Amino acid sequence: MVAGLVGVGAVLALAVGSATVAIGSSSDEQVQRQASAPARISQGSIELVPGNGVKDFGEDVGWYMHGTAFEFSVKAGAASDEKSDAATVFVSWPSAMSLVSSSGESWVCAEVEGGVECTSSTAVEPGGFWPDLTLKARANTMMQDTIDAYLRGVGGAESHAGVPFTFDTN
Repeated sequence: MVAGLVGVGAVLALAVGSATVAIGSSSDEQVQRQASAPARISQGSIELVPGNGVKDFGEDVGWYMHGTAFEFSVKAGAASDEKSDAATVFVSWPSAMSLVSSSGESWVCAEVEGGVECTSSTAVEPGGFWPDLTLKARANTMMQDTIDAYLRGVGGAESHAGVPFTFDTN
């Protein structure tokens, strides 16, 4: 019985000690553990912004385009943890769409299977943004789908933004 009470007392002491640490006491050992923990590296941010020829009906409905060509911009932001020397953005869209043109300081784009891939060699400070990238695309048929953009981040992580859309040729 005494051994059982000693065991319960040890568990209670451990629980009280843990609660004290959680409440806010900081020992040298706890500070050392926090300092040696690996820093969490974010993968950056990406956003799609409608442009000429695009009507934005909000998050649930998405974009509406009518005609043959439309524009949108991609805003890409660096991770807040470290300086970024370059950016790669992949924009995925249906195969019935094609790239008309791209513009943006330091951006170089090429059509690839499934969309367009763009790179910028501009260095960006932590949490900063690359120059805006504007893409002009066209489609030759009616469709409902999504446009998705991916920013390649640190360690292979990707940031993603996507928007549903309706393209109308009537």
